[in-house]
Amino acid sequence: MKHLPFLLLLLCPLQLMAQKEFKSYINTNTTELKSIDLNYENDDDLTPIKNAIGEAQVVMLGEQDHGDAATFLMKARLVKYLHEECGFDIIAFESNFYDLQGAFEKDSLNFQDAYEDIFPIWTKCGECEPIFSYIKETQQSENPLFITGFDMQNYFNEEYSPNFKQFISENNLKIQEEEKFFEVLDTLTKNNNPTTFNEEEWNTFFTTIEKLQNTYTKDNFWKQELHNLKGFAEMRKSTKFDNTLNIRDTYMADNLIWLAEKRFPNKKIIVWAHNFHIARGLGPKKVSLGNEAYKSLGDKMYSIAFTSLEGSTGWAFKTSENYKVMPPHKIALERRIEDLGYEQAFLDLKSFNGKRTKFTMKGLKHWSEKRNWFNIFDSVIYIKTMFPCTKEEEVMLIN
Repeated sequence: MKHLPFLLLLLCPLQLMAQKEFKSYINTNTTELKSIDLNYENDDDLTPIKNAIGEAQVVMLGEQDHGDAATFLMKARLVKYLHEECGFDIIAFESNFYDLQGAFEKDSLNFQDAYEDIFPIWTKCGECEPIFSYIKETQQSENPLFITGFDMQNYFNEEYSPNFKQFISENNLKIQEEEKFFEVLDTLTKNNNPTTFNEEEWNTFFTTIEKLQNTYTKDNFWKQELHNLKGFAEMRKSTKFDNTLNIRDTYMADNLIWLAEKRFPNKKIIVWAHNFHIARGLGPKKVSLGNEAYKSLGDKMYSIAFTSLEGSTGWAFKTSENYKVMPPHKIALERRIEDLGYEQAFLDLKSFNGKRTKFTMKGLKHWSEKRNWFNIFDSVIYIKTMFPCTKEEEVMLIN
């Protein structure tokens, strides 16, 4: 212990050197994004993003909060660019796998069915109108952008049990304790109330799912949905909030891997999700979609987190109050980019070859944290001023 002060004196200059090196990298490699308008006339400013993505099959676009309207506009512009210039044909939303991929399996160009199953945090937000109008337009062209989803949450679905019974019947599958099984299934899928099943009822449900998985031999959508349903039930059974989050992200990752490796192995996929979900390396107790999917997809994935300097955010619902985003720490990444004078900017973290130490950024939410962000995201898009969703709760945006 007596040598500790001496060791700290040695480490301080090394830390300062690393910080100086990264600051120089920020100044040299941060590139301006000219507009968040999907219809901006010149996409040359997006070329650095294209170069950074390279040959990735899956590009993940994050957001700090589900009410970040400025981010949604920027993401829409990126989606259009990735589709038209980089060959991405699939957009996977952080929305229900069963509904969205199920809609694709029935009719891949039925925009309305898919649109109505995307979570309303986006479909009710006025600033998401450009992305959905664009997707709809492409699906009436020779170069469609197809919609799918990867979330395992399946609430308020009155049609799920009848559809499941049809699946069982058409494939000559057997359920021994059918009444008990569907009692649990109905409760899980028709509401989001806390479950009150005893251990015997849960065991009956999970045993039935396992038997169906073993007897249904086709490697298709329903095979994955059985796995997805098992995960949804595990999440609903759990009484610990952190555990429910971990279960959700584990199964979201499984769904994304299935989409990338089995359903669309020769397609490029855009992922639309929260920064937290696309993150990697958050610690041993935090499971994230990005971290779990990376174990299988590796460098086939490229993540773009979003961050902001100032402004406010707010979900699309009328009952949701807007709130001011917290200002970043005085030496945070956002301050460094602010000094460059850009309204929007892109910084590739993956290509930084210096010493990768911790730095401060508003990476997961609208508050600063000091982490080794190099291990968490591949890149960052900075938006100077955030603003909230225009609230359109009563009217669907696309008719």
